[in-house]
Amino acid sequence: MFRVPCRPLLALIAAAALPVPQARGGGVTLITHGFNSDITSWILPMASRFPGHPGFPGTQLTCYEIEITASGGGFAATATRLDGPAPDASNSGEIVVKLDWSSIDTGQASSGQVAAAAASALLSTGLIPENDGRPLAELPLHLIGHSRGSSVVSEISRELGKRGVWVDHLTFLDPVPISGDAAVEVWENVLYADNFYQRLGAIFNLDPQGNAVSGAYNRRLLNLNGANASAHSDVHLWYHGTIELGTPATDTQQTITSTIRSNWWTTAESSGATAGFHYSRIGGGDRLSSATPAGTGTEPIHQGYNRLWDLGAGTGANRSLVTGKNALWPSLVTVRRSGPASLPAGTAFTLELRHQSDDASAGAPVLTVTLDPDANPWNGNEIAIDTRPLPASGPANVLTSQLAIAVPASLAGSYRIGCRIQQSGRTRHFQAAGTLVVTPALPPPAIDRSSLGLSGGRFTFTVTGSPGQIVRIEATESLGGWQGIATRTLDGPTWIFSDPDTALHPKRFYRAVPAP
Repeated sequence: MFRVPCRPLLALIAAAALPVPQARGGGVTLITHGFNSDITSWILPMASRFPGHPGFPGTQLTCYEIEITASGGGFAATATRLDGPAPDASNSGEIVVKLDWSSIDTGQASSGQVAAAAASALLSTGLIPENDGRPLAELPLHLIGHSRGSSVVSEISRELGKRGVWVDHLTFLDPVPISGDAAVEVWENVLYADNFYQRLGAIFNLDPQGNAVSGAYNRRLLNLNGANASAHSDVHLWYHGTIELGTPATDTQQTITSTIRSNWWTTAESSGATAGFHYSRIGGGDRLSSATPAGTGTEPIHQGYNRLWDLGAGTGANRSLVTGKNALWPSLVTVRRSGPASLPAGTAFTLELRHQSDDASAGAPVLTVTLDPDANPWNGNEIAIDTRPLPASGPANVLTSQLAIAVPASLAGSYRIGCRIQQSGRTRHFQAAGTLVVTPALPPPAIDRSSLGLSGGRFTFTVTGSPGQIVRIEATESLGGWQGIATRTLDGPTWIFSDPDTALHPKRFYRAVPAP
């Protein structure tokens, strides 16, 4: 089979005015085709444009083909690296999988059969030997399917849900299952889903028409003039135009011109720059936005967010329940860091985690927090700064944990905040959006000896330090057994401390120390 490399065509990428992306770290994007199609005509060209997107976290991309074929009365998966370095050598951590089932896509297999084989491949520890036993499902997942492929990725997410694996993002491109395929649904283990579809195709010309999908953000495309004769094919070209943002842009089959840029996207979608792929993990768009970029009366972006639990968008029954769960993986559903973008070494930041795991009989899931100088959680340069057990949720719950994470005083630099959760020998990774700049540790606080004295019957002195520094006053009567008596976050360079217990201690020693 002819292979198209996945290198970016930088000559075709033009600068676009975009908000600063809040992309998260490396993960897996799986793209698949539909009826009577392949991975070479538009999928490989689409994937090759990823590194040119403003949110892409590096310059390198690992490209795999996973091929599903009929084998011995069943279906088998094989994997081949098409381009780019091995994942642990990539500076982005990004992996794109082209799911090829073209030998059986005209009816020899149902979408469910293809999906079962593909899900097993993503969970396999041995399918890709160069990954040293690490399944692709360890990383955050974005599944994209066109036409029949929408049913395939829907079913892949359901199969993964049986094992407790959450899918970060599920994208349908003009979903059209055929007889025998599973319905296109959004399952409980999908954090965000979107669906881009059209009703422009001429049925008498055998040009399929897609449909809205419950639980997804549905964007109906009303103008697809000027490209393919098939509106059905134009849907994946529309999505391509939200990845490759320059003009002209091409998927090697058709070209997106300036006229198409003006007509296919609304003003709010910025000629494609704030639509489609913008809401992917790489794009970093706000999935909780209440904006309706397709116009008044259309669905808001947050319509596709999981509301089965309150993960940030409220609650509501917008997901299908997964049955038959067994041997669950732990999953980090969301990871959010709060606080300033820069802080001194030796201080702490806050992480809010939402997580799901097997029940306590499988042992407590263990969280490790890392500072990572790049987006790749597999390349071994992560610095572990915190390890602790988390409460087990069981398969019916998603738990929230608020954690204060201290940065060691010896570290300084720019880092991504990485997290991995482990239980029963299974691991999943997730990075918080954005970067954290760690500046050198602040000088320790001190007591100004010249300020020592009594004021109003209280022993009083001035503490010097840095604004924002958390300072604790400790006291003792015998230069041993120090006890904290007051803590304050400094709002300026000094703090005048007055001991209310002066009369209770005829002799007392004091010191000022950084609060942990």
